[in-house]
Amino acid sequence: MPVCEYTYCRAPMSAGDETCGVCGFPRDRSRLTDPSFLAQVPVDDKPPEVIDMHQILPAIDGVLEMQLGAMQLFGISRVLLQSAPPQAVSLWGNDKLLALASEHGDRFWASQFVDPRIDGATQALESFSRAGARVVKLLPVAGYRGDDPAFDDFWATMERLELVAMIHTGFITARHKAEEAKAGLFMSSRYANPLYFDLTARKFPRLNMILCHLGGAIWHEAGAQMVTQHDNVWGDVSGFGLFALRRLLHSGATLDWAKVFWGNDSAPFAYPFNLRLHLAALRQAGALELAPALFRDNARRFGERFLR
Repeated sequence: MPVCEYTYCRAPMSAGDETCGVCGFPRDRSRLTDPSFLAQVPVDDKPPEVIDMHQILPAIDGVLEMQLGAMQLFGISRVLLQSAPPQAVSLWGNDKLLALASEHGDRFWASQFVDPRIDGATQALESFSRAGARVVKLLPVAGYRGDDPAFDDFWATMERLELVAMIHTGFITARHKAEEAKAGLFMSSRYANPLYFDLTARKFPRLNMILCHLGGAIWHEAGAQMVTQHDNVWGDVSGFGLFALRRLLHSGATLDWAKVFWGNDSAPFAYPFNLRLHLAALRQAGALELAPALFRDNARRFGERFLR
């Protein structure tokens, strides 16, 4: 049986379907670059204003125009852009994102990537702060534990500079394998358990963290506990965080929903598909009343408090 080709959907499709009945993804991928097609993908129950707290920009021609156009189409007022390691040449990284946020300061926040194991990591934090960045992207899956005492100076510097840690949690998806092989830099999902940041959150209570993907399909309950029990920990349900969202809604697990954000975490053309999938998860759980908080209100409060 054919299935939807969108990474976060994979719903069954009939042979004659031109688009996925669940997320709206087209069988003909050439339609993804057609703004008129995207504008016709229905997104029901969406708040009129959306804030995207986890977005990437693929290094392809015209991506900025695509991003700005999608933001206009779907009422996205502000976006937190995720940086990437220098080896990830398929994505925009530190310098390009910082320049973009400087040029469009009313539309974008830019994160800056750093690996705390490198020489000069704390100096890099100082440089990010001077440049006006407020968010630091971290990938423990590159091979380190967040609670290693060797990083205490790094976390203390982030806390002093009032920088927000944006931390990948959850299983590393198969879509990254080709790029890992190309870069010669392989990641390990074992370091993506949110509990590796429990000790860090306790040691540095003024260090604010966002757990990307909220632990995903495997560690969603750990992510929920981190967000709920620590005043300085938030979570996003971007990308494979959709599966964390579904499981948490249906299990009735305790979660402080005022500290959870939505994000696209895909190319700009994917906005309607991701919005549909996340809204469907809320609708199926009888929890549509959470939509304004997840898609707008929580992010607005966080931005006003920590990203100015």
